[in-house]
Amino acid sequence: MFISIKTHIILLLTVVILLPFALLRIVVYTRIQSDLKTVIMDNLEIVGEKQAVLVSTWMRERMKDVLVIADNPYMANSVNLTRKDREYAETLRYLEMIVLEYGYKDAFVSNDKGLVTVATSEKRVGEDISGIDYFKQAIKGKTFLTNIVPSKVPLINEFDEEEIGVPTMLVSTPLKNEDDDIIGVVVLRVHVGTLSNMMHNQKFGKTGETYLVNKEGYMLSESRFTKHLLETGAVKKRSALELKLVNPDTGKLTYGVARCVAGEDGSDAKGYNDYGGIPVLAVWRWLPKYNWGVVTEIDRAEVYGVAYNLNTLGIVLLFAMVFPIVFFAYIVGRRISSPIVDLTEATEKMAAGDLTQRVNIKRSDELGVLATSFNTMAENLGNKSREIEASEKNYRDLFDALRAGIYQCEPGVQGAFTWVNKACAEMFGYKSPEEMVGTKVKSIYVDQEDRKRLVEKLEKDGVWRDFTSYCIKKNGEKFYTERTSNMVKDEKGKPVRIEGVIRDISERKKKEEDLQKKAKKSQSDKS
Repeated sequence: MFISIKTHIILLLTVVILLPFALLRIVVYTRIQSDLKTVIMDNLEIVGEKQAVLVSTWMRERMKDVLVIADNPYMANSVNLTRKDREYAETLRYLEMIVLEYGYKDAFVSNDKGLVTVATSEKRVGEDISGIDYFKQAIKGKTFLTNIVPSKVPLINEFDEEEIGVPTMLVSTPLKNEDDDIIGVVVLRVHVGTLSNMMHNQKFGKTGETYLVNKEGYMLSESRFTKHLLETGAVKKRSALELKLVNPDTGKLTYGVARCVAGEDGSDAKGYNDYGGIPVLAVWRWLPKYNWGVVTEIDRAEVYGVAYNLNTLGIVLLFAMVFPIVFFAYIVGRRISSPIVDLTEATEKMAAGDLTQRVNIKRSDELGVLATSFNTMAENLGNKSREIEASEKNYRDLFDALRAGIYQCEPGVQGAFTWVNKACAEMFGYKSPEEMVGTKVKSIYVDQEDRKRLVEKLEKDGVWRDFTSYCIKKNGEKFYTERTSNMVKDEKGKPVRIEGVIRDISERKKKEEDLQKKAKKSQSDKS
C-alpha cells in the first residue's frame, strides 16, 4: 500500500502531538537541506554540461556539413556556372536538398573574386561578398563560423514574414579543385531557431531554462519565456539579440552571465537575481571556440521550496515542543534523511562511471519508488553497456577474422576508400586500415581503366560479380584479384557508395597458367 511522505508526517504528528518534528528541525533539517542542495546542484551540473556538449556538437555538425559540400567533386565546377548551363540546375538542386534536409536558411557558392555564382536564394546570384568576413576567412583556407548577428538581407522570420535583422549565423569553407587550389567559397546560412529548439527540449523543472549568451551579455538563443517577455515589454520581437541579461535592480550583467562572459566555468548554489529579477540557481560554461556562454538557470523557489516550507514549519513547532520527545523525533529525522544520503552517494558514484551502484531502500512511499526506479535505471544502463561492448567486440572480431578484404569507397572514378577491414589493408601492403582509408581507389589498379569499367558497370547494373583485375600493392608488387562489388544508392537513385569483397587470386592464376602451359606442351608432344 502506497503511503506518501506527507501522510506519514501527518500521522506521526497526530500520534505524538507533532512533537517529533522539533528534533527534525534542530538536528536533521540542516543535513537534509545540504543533501538536497548537493543532489539538485549535481543534476543542474549534468544538465548544464549536456547543454554545452549539445551546442558544441551541433556547431561541429554545421562545420562538417559545409566541408562535405565542398568535398563533393561536382561542386568545383559551380564557380564558373551560369543559369544557362545544364549543370547549374543540378548543382542548385543539390544545394536545395542540403538546405531542406538539414534545416538551413540558404546556401550559396562564390568564385575566388567573391561573386556568388549559385545560390538557393535567386536574389543572391551575382552578389559581391568579397568584403565580408566569412568570405575573407574562407578564401584564406579556413572553415569559418560567424557569430550570431542580425541579418543584413531580408530573411523569413518566425512569423513567416521577410525581415532584415533576423538572428542569423553563417559557416563558410574554401572550395578547391583537383589540384587543391582554392577556386571559391561555399557558404551555409544556419537556422538559429533550430539550436534554440534543441536546447528547449532539454527541460529541467517548470522554471529551468538554458540559453546562449555572447561576449556583450546579449541572449543569442530564444528564451523559454519569450511570450512573457513580450507581454511585459522587455523585448519587442524576440529574445535573441534583443535581451541584455542584466539584473533589473542594478542595471549590470547578472552574476552568472558576468562570470561566464569573463571566460569562467562555474555554478552558484546560493542564488542570484536573473534578468527578470527572480532568484535563481545556475551553472555556466564558456565555449571559447565560439565566444559563447551556455547558462542554465532554475528558480530558487522551485528548487528549495519544500526545504523552506519545512524550515518554517519546524520553527513554529519548535517553540511548542518539549524536550522528552526529542530523541524520538531524531529517529524519525534519520529515517527520512538516510535514504536521501544513500541516493546522493550512489548518484555521485554513478556519475563517476561506476554503473554497479545499487541502493537498498525498502519503503512504501515516494523514496521507495525513487529507490526502485534508481536501481532499475542502473541495471538497464549496465545491461545496455555490456550489450554494446559485446556487440562491438563481436563485429570487430568478425571483420578482422575474415581473410577476404571488405571495403567501402566513394562512387565515381576519382572516389577514395572510406572504410576497409584489416585483411583488405594487409592485402595491399598497408599496416592498418586507417593508413589505407582516404587513398584513391584507382591507385590500386595496374590498368587504371579497370576502375572506370567497374564504375560504369555498377552504374548500369548495380553489381559486378567475380570481376578480375591486375592490382598493385603499396610497395609496387603486382598481383591478381577477384572481387564482387555493388553500388549503394539513396532513395532518389543517386549513388552513395560502392562496397564489396576482394580476394587475392594470385595462387589460383599461377596454377591456371601452369595448367595451360602443360596443356600446350602435351599438345605439341602429340604433334
